[in-house]
Amino acid sequence: MTETIAALKTEIINAQKSGDYLKEYDLAQVALELDPDDEFFQYCSALALSRCNAKQRALDCFYSYKLHLSDNEYVRSLEARILKDLAFQRLDKDHPLRSLDKERFSTAAITYHRELRNSGGHYSAVNAATLYLLAGDAAKSRELATAAIELARQDSGPQYYALATQAEAYILLNRLEDAKRVIGEAARHNENNLLTRARTHRQLKLICSFLGIATAILDPLLPETVIHYCGHAFYNHHPISEQDERELLQRIEAVISANHCAVAYGSLMAGSDILFAESILKQGGELNVWLPFGMANFCEVSVRPAGEQWVERFHNCIKGANTVSCATESDFLGDDSLFDFCSDVAMGMAIMRANSLSAKLMQLAVWDQNLSAMSRGTHSNIEKWKKLGHHSEIIASPPIAPRQHTRPPREDYPVTRRETHAILFSDVRGYSKLGDRDILWYFNELQPALASVLDEFKSEIQHLDTWGDAIFLVTEKATTAAKIAVALNKVVAEADQSGLNLDEPLLMRIGLHYGPVYKLYDHLCQCFTYSSNDVNKTARIEPVTPPGEIFGTEPFVAMLELEGEGWANFEYAGTIHSAKNYGAFRMFHIRTKYQPPALVCSLN
Repeated sequence: MTETIAALKTEIINAQKSGDYLKEYDLAQVALELDPDDEFFQYCSALALSRCNAKQRALDCFYSYKLHLSDNEYVRSLEARILKDLAFQRLDKDHPLRSLDKERFSTAAITYHRELRNSGGHYSAVNAATLYLLAGDAAKSRELATAAIELARQDSGPQYYALATQAEAYILLNRLEDAKRVIGEAARHNENNLLTRARTHRQLKLICSFLGIATAILDPLLPETVIHYCGHAFYNHHPISEQDERELLQRIEAVISANHCAVAYGSLMAGSDILFAESILKQGGELNVWLPFGMANFCEVSVRPAGEQWVERFHNCIKGANTVSCATESDFLGDDSLFDFCSDVAMGMAIMRANSLSAKLMQLAVWDQNLSAMSRGTHSNIEKWKKLGHHSEIIASPPIAPRQHTRPPREDYPVTRRETHAILFSDVRGYSKLGDRDILWYFNELQPALASVLDEFKSEIQHLDTWGDAIFLVTEKATTAAKIAVALNKVVAEADQSGLNLDEPLLMRIGLHYGPVYKLYDHLCQCFTYSSNDVNKTARIEPVTPPGEIFGTEPFVAMLELEGEGWANFEYAGTIHSAKNYGAFRMFHIRTKYQPPALVCSLN
């Protein structure tokens, strides 16, 4: 077990350096099952929650682990760090001065100042300086910023942190030339610390925006770019010459290098996808692969037709990838729409990762500028990306020979096609304990209130079914399903249940997913319904959702990002084992941006 714990620590540190906060949290949870009292794993668990934007739950977990009593200054300082983040969360990005909650910033400042008196560290000094400024105490801010510079200069440890402190202090003191110089020095310390630099960049950007300082001063600190890649597939065993492939690979590598592409999301079809993946791995970047369906099936459909050499390259990329995920676990079954869905999920995940790092974001596409059927998928990806206001870098494609018919004949697949939709399953915790009198209350009082919510979205609901307290519905957009979920949850939580004979109040559990579904005729009920493997998956997520919570899958939150409405917040909940041994999935808490986080940590 000692070797296992040591290996987990190494993996967690690597996840922290790369900014993969989802993996960091999952690894910390696995480690805590082996050693529940290990302070390092407790700290990493709370820290990862904070990095997942689950600030309040991170703070609750911090206190439940009693980390505020730690002998380690850095561990104790996480309390002030989360309090600071919670204060910053309340700022209106467009009008920060109007939304300042000075009391929150003052609380965080006092916490850092207390830590400074205990430890004398420059980290606590500069954070207290920033927070006192936002709390309205400019004099104390200047005093502590000056002290932070002197303390940082005396630091003989890793120089990046000392330089980051000096940069922040110089900005607070409006000594911008000194700030530029130190930022340039800090930027040279860029080995395996993407997440650290991203956090520094985000902090300094907030301060610059608050003080009216142009944020371009920070550009050297975080040159990395998160990319979504896509492009043409190469079939017919060798549709372009070896020379054309070498030249295309050189162009891809040059663009990746010039734009500091450090994190990539995309698929692995034989051709452009694999060239992108190989280039990212060659340059030491992080590759995150999304496949439209199961790996073995995908390899047969989209890789092997190009030749066995591509199969070998495919598996090498899989081995080197940071993550490998499937948009759906279902088989291909001739549904070309699954490729578009996979691209949508990969784009959404790239956007989410760039937002979490405050990094640059772009799309790299190999495209021949042809609008024929063969180019339609790549062109569609480019158009979707541009509509969201993001930049696409087009890499000219060499001529590609017309693709031979390499897939099984259409008649070997089902005639019925699947379509991608948002799926919602919910039930009410405590419903099974209702007596007959209370069941009358449920149907006569509570259910009409739930029905009024659904009536507001009637035109956007493709399917609705109920049995007892359960609700199953299908919508076209993830945002619509999220809005419905939040509204239903609110109705149950706010209902007057004082007359019920229950030890615990009724609370709704809601699972959300996005994936391919069939529209089918139900011969028993003599009406149409929706069903698929992904519908079953959603039904298995809802029972493991904590009462009062809304859980969504990775494809669901990716589609929320891609739809671009910015309506919902989502916080990582961890890899959750679904009901009836259906599998384990990365899950997210879904909330409206206007809904305060829960006040308890539901993960411990």
